[in-house]
This record gives sequence, structure tokens and C-alpha cells, in this order.
Amino acid sequence: MNSIITTAAKIAEELSQPNEKSDVKQDGIQHTKARLGESLNKKCKNKVMHGQYIINIDRRLISEEDTFLWLLNGDLKAETESEILAAQDQALQTKYYATKILNTETDSKCRLCQKFDKKIDHIISACPLLAKEQYIKGHDRVCAQLRFNIRKEKGVQLDKKHWYEHVPKSVETS
Repeated sequence: MNSIITTAAKIAEELSQPNEKSDVKQDGIQHTKARLGESLNKKCKNKVMHGQYIINIDRRLISEEDTFLWLLNGDLKAETESEILAAQDQALQTKYYATKILNTETDSKCRLCQKFDKKIDHIISACPLLAKEQYIKGHDRVCAQLRFNIRKEKGVQLDKKHWYEHVPKSVETS
């Protein structure tokens, strides 16, 4: 918190210095914002776990153009946005977080598979035991929501008011 206040004070001092031309002052503001952004980005990348999402963007594992589009809509509560961003940065309380960041003497392995560190990525998509059932259920719920929204958009009569109440028929093969 103290570093934020110190940084803010430095920026305020730089911005309040008199300039002869307003264009020059505006350039100074843009330069200061860019420098602050670079400084924060560098700090984030140097953390043990936080900033993993930004590192993955830099490594081209994630689309830089599309990755933050969901933030522009403003459809989510602030608490939800912060939870998602914390999850992207691997900053949620997990066994790995407790072991590596908080330096507790707990085992960082996943309780279910006991093979891999319990990180957010592992919980969401990489645990072999969860893959057998839970990931499929999550996939099916996403597909059910997509199906419901497409049908609603196309004007198809819906039997339920909300997507989560809608249960599509099973796919049958012959």
C-alpha cells in the first residue's frame, strides 16, 4: 500500500510541474502513464505466481486482442471480475499458493490425484480424476447455455425461462 502512495505522489509531482505548452503537458501525462504501466507490468511479471496470465500472453499462449474483451462489457460485478483476474494470475488460495507464497508446510499436491501441484490451471483443466466426470459436466453446461441462447436468439419456443433450468435431450446415435 505504501508503494502505491509513493508512486502516486511521484506521478502527481511530475504532472504538476509547469509546462509552457499544453501539448507538451499532455505528452508528459501520456509518457508518465506509459512509464507507470511498464513499471507495474514489470513488477507483476517478477512475482512468483502473480502475473502468470500476463507472462502467458507474452508467450503468445493467449490472444492479446481477445483476452480482455469481457471486461469492456461491464456485465459482471466487481467481486466477480476480481475473482476471475485472481484466478487468471494463479493468485487464489490453493495448496500450491499456501506452500510457495505463504511458506506453510503443507503438501502442494492435488488431494484427488496426488500427482501434480494444485494450481488453478490444474483444478480447472488438468486433473486426471476430475477429467473423467466433472470437466464433462462443465462442458455440457456451457453447451446447454449456448444452445439455449442460440434458440432464444432465433425465436424458437423455449420451455424454460432460464438456461440452467433447460435440459436438452440426449444425442442419440443409430
